[in-house]
Formats: sequence, C-alpha cells, structure tokens
Amino acid sequence: MEAEDGAFVVPSGVGESTAGAAAAMTVLLGTVPDCAWENVASFAAPSDCYNIALASKRFFRPVSISSDAPERRGGQKPRRKSKRLKSAGGAPPLLLATRMLRVSLEHNLERVLEHSRSGITLESLKKLGELPEGSAVIAGSTMVQACLGVLWGEGGEKTYRDGKSDVDIFCSAKAAPAVRSWLVEKSDCMFVGLRDSGYECGATSDKMLYAVDTNIHHVEHWGSIMENVGNNEYYHHFGNEGSLPPGVDAKSTEYYKEIVGYGKQCQSSIDEKFEYSLHFTSLGIDLNEAYDVKPKSGGDLPYDFHGEGDIDLVVGRLKDKSGDKKIAPSDLLSDFDLEICKCSFDGKKFHIADPHNTFSGKTQMEPKRRAVVSSYANHFSPPEDRCIHGVEASAHTGAVIDKVRVDVRDTPFYGQLDLAALLPDRDQPDEDKSTSNGRPFRLSLSREDYIYHNPIARVKFSSSIQFHNFVVKLIDRLEKYQSRGIEVLDAPAIAHDMNLRRYDLIGL
Repeated sequence: MEAEDGAFVVPSGVGESTAGAAAAMTVLLGTVPDCAWENVASFAAPSDCYNIALASKRFFRPVSISSDAPERRGGQKPRRKSKRLKSAGGAPPLLLATRMLRVSLEHNLERVLEHSRSGITLESLKKLGELPEGSAVIAGSTMVQACLGVLWGEGGEKTYRDGKSDVDIFCSAKAAPAVRSWLVEKSDCMFVGLRDSGYECGATSDKMLYAVDTNIHHVEHWGSIMENVGNNEYYHHFGNEGSLPPGVDAKSTEYYKEIVGYGKQCQSSIDEKFEYSLHFTSLGIDLNEAYDVKPKSGGDLPYDFHGEGDIDLVVGRLKDKSGDKKIAPSDLLSDFDLEICKCSFDGKKFHIADPHNTFSGKTQMEPKRRAVVSSYANHFSPPEDRCIHGVEASAHTGAVIDKVRVDVRDTPFYGQLDLAALLPDRDQPDEDKSTSNGRPFRLSLSREDYIYHNPIARVKFSSSIQFHNFVVKLIDRLEKYQSRGIEVLDAPAIAHDMNLRRYDLIGL
C-alpha cells in the first residue's frame, strides 16, 4: 500500500453488508468537509485513520477542499485550495483515505523522531527524498511506532529494556556517500564507528550474522552532532557530561573542526575493522572500495570513535550473491524477521507492509526464520557448563543444528555451515614440528591462540556458534516486540526457562 499515490485498497466487503445503512453513513460522513477530516487525521494515530476509512466508501473519493476550509493544526491554512486534487502526470486523483493516512503518518513520524533525540527531523528526512529514487529508506522500530501512533518508553508503558529505539536507515552502496552527506548537512549527524562486536574475534558476534543469507554489507553507527559536541565541550570545561548553551552552533566549535579532520583519516581504521575485527576476508565478504566510508565529493565526514548515537546506517552490497542483481534499499528490508518492521519511508512515499495487520498491532514472522527458531528451541538443551566457549560451544550448538537441518531442510541460512563442513577438522597445531636440523620441538600455541590466528580454524569452529547466536537474536527480537504489545501471529513456542545465551569462539 502506497499512502500518497491513491493506492489505498478497499478490502472486499466494505460497504456491502447493508446497502441502506452504508448509504446513510456515507451521506452523514459527507457532511464533514475533507479539510476537517485532514485536521482530525493530524491528531489521530494512523491505525485510527485506517479504521475510519474502512467505515465508508466516502473516504475512497478524490480529495476536495473548499475555499473556506478551516485552519489546519498549528494555525496554517490548507496548502491546496482547488476544488478537486489530482496527482501530477495524469495519475489517479488523490483519495481522502490516502491523504488522511499520509497526514497522520507524517505527524506521528515527526513525534517519534523528536523522541529519539537522533538529530533527524521530519523536515530533514523529506530532504532524503531529493536523492535519486531507490537511494535510501527509513524503516524498523521508528516506522513501527509511527504506524501505531505510540512512543515506546513514554508514560510508564511496558517496554523492552530502556524503551528507546534506534533510527534505522537503509541505503544502497552506490548512494551511501550521498546519504552520509545528507546525515551531516541536513540532519546534523556525525559518524561514530561501525556496528561491530567491539572485540577482536567478531566472526561469532550476534551482530555479525554472515552465517545467514543477507544483502547487507555493513552497518555504520551515527549520532547527533549537537549532543556529542555538547558532551565533549562540557566534559573538558566541567568534568562531566552536559549540553551546549542555547544558541551555540555546534559546527563552530573546535571539537567539530577536530573530528572533521579525523573523518579524513578514518578509512585506515575502517579497513582494519573489516579485515581483523569483522573478518570479512575469512567470511568471503567483498571489500570493494565502493564500500569506503566517505561522504559525497567535497563533503565533510565528522568522525569520533568515542562518540555516541542511536542511528544505524545499513549499507547494502553492490549486488546479490548471484552477481546479477543490484541491491536496492527494499532488498535490505527482506532481512527483517518480522513483517511489521518492513514499513518504510523514503522521504516521499510511505510503504506499509501488510497494512491490515500492521494497523492492528499484529505481524507475522518470516516463515523460514520461524521454522528455524521453532525447531532450534525444541531441540536445544543448556550445557552443564553454561559458560562454555570455543570448540565445546561449537560442538554443542552443532549437535542442535544437525537436528534442525533434519526438520527444516529448505532455508538460505546454511551456506556458512556447509562451507565449514568442508574444512579440515583441526582445533590445534601439530604437536611436533621439525627444525632445520631435524630435531623436533613443541609449539607453545594454546588451542585458543591457534584458532584465533588460523583463519581456516576460525571459520570451521565459528560457524555453528554464529548460527546459534543468530537464533538467539531472533528470539530476543521476537520477545522484544511482544513485550511492546505487538501480537506475533503463530509465534514459535519459546520456553521461559530455556536459558539461551550467546556463545563466543574465544573465552573473554
């Protein structure tokens, strides 16, 4: 459903049950001018607007606004004064239902963005729509809140952890430089690092899910320039976190000038993370220079490794694994396990995934992920030593995965496991090696050191651990959205005492 181009679909049966009553309702609702309905929509949740629209065919007529229309919210006059509104280029007329939903979605998205304190505003987000079509979209929990008209964490509502959600932006690799410059120039944001594991053996981190089929290349972490500059300046002067005084331009501070300089030199550290922290080479992920973290030509990239923020910029691969199809932001949304999270806005159009369920606070889990989670939860039993890691964790999770693969044969998530199965089954170096004079000596490398320093061993023993962490993450997200009041239809059964925890290849 596209909310601006008149593609609001009337479900079958609407207005057909009782013809007389429906006609009377249409006449009654028709006494309220379109501009008044638009004003109502600015105060209502999108789910309410959706349900109101389903009450009568009256809302599926083209929008018309009389010249004596009342003022809109904020004291502004309606932008359009024509008797009949039509989309540009001879497209079908804009329907009232679509217009109401658009107004409500914009208003609620504006509230969610303000609540996130990310620095991104609705006004700046609309600037994103000025980039070529297919460049970027905002999706995930930000859009879910906007669709439901809620702010998670507000007013003591039941929330997951602290209730504050990230702002997730998805872009193609080609558009990434322009999107970064949009973040800096239009949204006053700064780059604060990669979404990596934070420690060296990141190949098994739950944040690195390359054991599954994905169109994502990497995830960048961004934050508000104002908040980061404010915290830094206050820390230097007063020894604590704070904020800049009102009226101070964050981009005029010495700190900002300093981090712009850091941005010009950050690619070397990014390359090191790709290679040694995220193990892209070992995992077969390409390191084309098109993935370099850089702004558009002539732009600045303020960067502070110690900065903070709640914006994730998800950058897609250049092409899918077949090498035949270029990856667009819409392809990245296929990695979401819950359908409701695929709702998106590209600065021009809203796309609502499965609108009837979404606006009812319901969603479905992607079928293949649901099947894997259900089977894994059924077969998993905690090890006697809950703190196992390395080869022991690999063996324990591998035994569960073998049973899952019997239950669920057709999924795209087994590629890395199949690759690992072809590698030599060695978890330590040969005990004895010969020196140049033929005398044997014993290698001093521990098993953990050997696995860490040997890329083949890393891939061999990390794959099942990574798959396990992938399942744990899916379960965490399932429980997170359920705790937020989202009804997951036909959700897999997860025992409350299952005691699933993440494992790692190297003990920390």
